[in-house]
Amino acid sequence: MLKLPDKEVSLLKPDGFKPKYPGLESDIEVDTVIIGGGIAGISAAYLLKKAGQKVAVVEKDCIGSGTTGHTTGKVTSQHSLIYAELCQRFDRKTAKIYGEANQTAVEEISKLIKTEGIDCGWQQADNYVYTADPGRLKEFKSEVKVAASLGLPATFEKTLDLPFKVVGAVKFAKQAHFSAQKYIEGLAARINGSGSYIFEKTHAVSIKDGSPARVSSANHTIAAKDIIVATNVPTFPLVARGAYCILEYPTSSYLISGKPKIKVKDMYISPDDDHYSILPVGDTLLIGGENHIPGTRIAKSRQQKLADYAEKYFGVKQIDYRWHARDYLAYDGIPLIGKAYPWSKHLYVITAFKKWGLSHSMVSAMIMKDLILSNPNPWAGVFNPLRTSPIKSIPRVAAKYLTGNA
Repeated sequence: MLKLPDKEVSLLKPDGFKPKYPGLESDIEVDTVIIGGGIAGISAAYLLKKAGQKVAVVEKDCIGSGTTGHTTGKVTSQHSLIYAELCQRFDRKTAKIYGEANQTAVEEISKLIKTEGIDCGWQQADNYVYTADPGRLKEFKSEVKVAASLGLPATFEKTLDLPFKVVGAVKFAKQAHFSAQKYIEGLAARINGSGSYIFEKTHAVSIKDGSPARVSSANHTIAAKDIIVATNVPTFPLVARGAYCILEYPTSSYLISGKPKIKVKDMYISPDDDHYSILPVGDTLLIGGENHIPGTRIAKSRQQKLADYAEKYFGVKQIDYRWHARDYLAYDGIPLIGKAYPWSKHLYVITAFKKWGLSHSMVSAMIMKDLILSNPNPWAGVFNPLRTSPIKSIPRVAAKYLTGNA
């Protein structure tokens, strides 16, 4: 059994998170203020500034120090087995929009990195959802058929570059991985300045929708036309947390990394109980998984299972890093992007990325830009937080967790 490191440290930020930008030190006015300095908030701020707005990002800790700095770095429109299910639970149009939005996001992130010259280790790779269970082949073939019919780069594969037997996989070609932390640091440098701001170590203690809308820290206020709450659960006003708890729920997942003896070149993930997410980053291998609702299982024992898996199949002899991430999922499986409440005038929300936040961050940024600039957006309706399907889906999700099939 491999020994785990004593402390949790993310491979994406091994030296820890340290502020690079000042806190809010005076009252200011901008066009849009964004609460949350993760990849979603930073991406929205970047697109809005490029569109001519003055923006301010308010982060209570350091940019990327939340979920963004603890991801795998996988950027893909393949979110496990999702498209056949979306067609079944919703309709073909919803599945098509979901896929189109996320595939476009992958391509737009690639273009942005090249345009801005951001050094973030962007690397194109194929992504596979695989299974070792012959009983799941019908499900996998159905996913390929549906995804390909929606225009997504999906094919069925029988053999993979993995050190164990696989009976089938859904391949999405030309996806990618990168350092999400380096990426948002590059974007933040391009946001800050010329009347736009990044504020770190600044805790938003109140939010007021109105004309103007206002976000206040302990001592100062930012006035703006619009507010975007780009954090896991909106916290203001107090009713917000209760309201969003009936739309989304939290999950924890775990990652370990080490140098493998047996190497792979692409990205892999499995819904099988005894297999995990596999991602090579340089000479290091990331193994991720063991998802659960927070508070129901012991973290270190989950990470030990990942370490044992890495040793068994890939010859990893030392675990260099271990860490975990917390994500939020809408009960219907589709992120919440748009007006925060039915009565909201200038208050928007971005949340519930269901562990696929790196592509959804760009989806949400493009939707937010169009909504705030009063431009039409073909995806906004599917991701609208005011839809009723999250609440209707609560019994289905509860049943999955109760039966151990989540």
